[in-house]
Amino acid sequence: MKRNIKLLSFLALSFVVILSSCKKDEPTAEEKKIEELKGTWNIVGANVLDEALSGVSITFTVENTTYAVTGLQAFADANLNHNETLSGDGTFSLNDNLDVVSLSPGGDLTIASLNKDNGNLTLSYEAPFPKGTDDPTNITLTLEFVE
Repeated sequence: MKRNIKLLSFLALSFVVILSSCKKDEPTAEEKKIEELKGTWNIVGANVLDEALSGVSITFTVENTTYAVTGLQAFADANLNHNETLSGDGTFSLNDNLDVVSLSPGGDLTIASLNKDNGNLTLSYEAPFPKGTDDPTNITLTLEFVE
């Protein structure tokens, strides 16, 4: 009888250990930020332009932390890509403070604000404007969440 109780105790203990080890880990701050960035964002304006910008979007994906840009030529035609901050596609990472998105290939985009609930994202970077030979200036992009 004592042997059966001992075996049942070990069996119960192993179930407790197995079930507790299956508990889902909380996402890290970086994972939360990447989840906020996830989706397609339309670039609707830049502080250096007099008019709205259309036809350019950036899609961030969680899987393999990749990005893709559509309408890259419109971005270049607006003289916003002299230092090739944006490329057609690649991977991205966040810095330790989670406020800079580093695109590879591409450049660094500082996250000035991010609110997926109201669909607003503001990114900034340094680049020559309006000509590639001009001194770098701070360019701030306004983006709206699509999906």
